[in-house]
Amino acid sequence: MDMLTASIQRLNCKLPFRRCQLVEICDLDYCPSFLKHLCQNTLTQQWLRRLPLLQSQSPAQLAAQAILSALDSLEDLETADWTVIDFCSGAGGPIPYVEREVNRRREREGKKAIPFRLSDIHPKICLSSLDIDAWIHLSSHSRNLSFIPQPVDASSPPFSVISATTPGDKVAAFDQGFSSDGSKVLRVYCLSFHHFDDEQAERVVRSTLETSDAFAIIELQDRRVGSLVLMVMEFWLVFFISVLWFWDEPLRLLLTYAVPALPAVHCFDGIVSCLRTRTFGEFIGLVEEVLGSKAAVRSGGSGDGRTLLSRGDWVFEHRRVLHTWPVGFMGFTFGRKMVLGR
Repeated sequence: MDMLTASIQRLNCKLPFRRCQLVEICDLDYCPSFLKHLCQNTLTQQWLRRLPLLQSQSPAQLAAQAILSALDSLEDLETADWTVIDFCSGAGGPIPYVEREVNRRREREGKKAIPFRLSDIHPKICLSSLDIDAWIHLSSHSRNLSFIPQPVDASSPPFSVISATTPGDKVAAFDQGFSSDGSKVLRVYCLSFHHFDDEQAERVVRSTLETSDAFAIIELQDRRVGSLVLMVMEFWLVFFISVLWFWDEPLRLLLTYAVPALPAVHCFDGIVSCLRTRTFGEFIGLVEEVLGSKAAVRSGGSGDGRTLLSRGDWVFEHRRVLHTWPVGFMGFTFGRKMVLGR
């Protein structure tokens, strides 16, 4: 099997053109909210469920392992207070599962829990009331999961999601009614960073480097031939799984089998997501633009497919992990600010 996988990977080449900032159907203002809701729920289930034969673990399990590894690399995790804030949460995605897995392991090891918070730029516009209810429902099942009801713009975040280490006049902020809970912030962009165009992405990177202490970007697709093939097959995957996973949702079944709008939207948006996803090199290019110089200096590599780069007081890491055999890879980019004096 390993030889077959390796042979297929040799054919899984990168697409011979640059990233394209196209528009997904679910991003359109005139896309019906019920259609967005159905698509979000399908994506959430695809995160949480394991496809027999093709997946050894669910994508959410892989994401949890990646976040756990990222948290373990934080040198002051046990001595300082940290909060994980998920940006562009949508209907919640895999983060509630990730939170449970992270804090279950920490509880077994006798360590303090890490708070997780969901957020979105338009929590009352891009989410239907059912999704708002989902946030409340998810938070009610874990004392370590909460959400921010106000809009949270990743490029210009409110005071409530800014790290306590962010430079500035804390006294003036307090006088204006703002106060920090004193925690450091690890930002998470789960299947969302590709939605930003280059100008937005640069602003988001600038804000991330200035107002957080670590971040993680998780994507389930890339700009490779194999990923595009998987997205074309997404039409048939949604077609076959809907009756098994959502047999009690008449509207979904109608839009899948009578009028196959849902499979078509998933297929189209998946292809667009592939074409919009940045490589690690392109992400580092954004970092260089923000820092105003050639930022990345190779500091090492490893035999497990990781790439390590550093600049100033930041370390960046990227790795790809197979989530769907033989060509579906999760891309995980992690950045952390080094603790002074270490």
